[in-house]
Amino acid sequence: MAHPQIAVFARLAEGNATATRKIEGQATLMSRTMHAIFYDEIHDEIVVPQPFACAVLTFRGGARGEEPPVRVISGPRTKLAGSSSLAIDPVNNEILVPESGSVLVFPREADGDVAPIRTLQPDTDLGRRVGPVAVDPVRNLMVVATGTGSEGEEGAVHLMIFNRTDQGKVKPLRVIGGPKTGLNSISRIQVYPPRGEIIVVVPGPGSGVEMATETAFVGVWSIDDRGDVPPRWTIGGPYGTLKKPRGVVLDSKNKAVIVSDKFLNAVLTFHFPEIF
Repeated sequence: MAHPQIAVFARLAEGNATATRKIEGQATLMSRTMHAIFYDEIHDEIVVPQPFACAVLTFRGGARGEEPPVRVISGPRTKLAGSSSLAIDPVNNEILVPESGSVLVFPREADGDVAPIRTLQPDTDLGRRVGPVAVDPVRNLMVVATGTGSEGEEGAVHLMIFNRTDQGKVKPLRVIGGPKTGLNSISRIQVYPPRGEIIVVVPGPGSGVEMATETAFVGVWSIDDRGDVPPRWTIGGPYGTLKKPRGVVLDSKNKAVIVSDKFLNAVLTFHFPEIF
């Protein structure tokens, strides 16, 4: 049985390090299978999805121990149905949750059984599944992963760029996808607004280490890219360090990219000044 927790480590921790603090226990309302986490530096908050309860939990940035969330989005009006992904737009004070074929948008301070303020339904024939999402508040754009592929499942996967405030059934402004992109699956997206870059975690199809090692990477595209274009930079790839990457965080102050890897059971930090 997995032990649900949020563990906090020192930035320069290495090896079998000990967490400096943990958020854990029944009062936290956390469960296993939390596949996303977001730290809102502006408001000093930690936000995670709780797929089994169809909920979004928000904790204080300094929370520790069995501390309950400060806010919980949950209930039938939310239309949440078990998504294990989300994104935060702390500039425009919004939480974005990909749910089946839609992106649900909530106010950042929403609490309880709250209906979305907007719902985006990508109008495309390139696959109905909506995956991870990220926002570029500088250009007022939203990046959405869509397609038939998901982690552990091969298929056509694309990055679609929309206006941030698009709602209803909308066609994307641009689409990135095709054989040259190497996008066979997507587990997480980050945007670096100062340079308009999209950082994408590609865990690779299949569940075996051998399958994942050859095709797993973190790729960087421009938010102005379109069509079948290869990434401008990559971490991993054939015979690379990564085996099954799942998450990514940008540390712009230290010009680093931090990647979590499921099969390595590790968090890896790469010095990557080219993208900053």
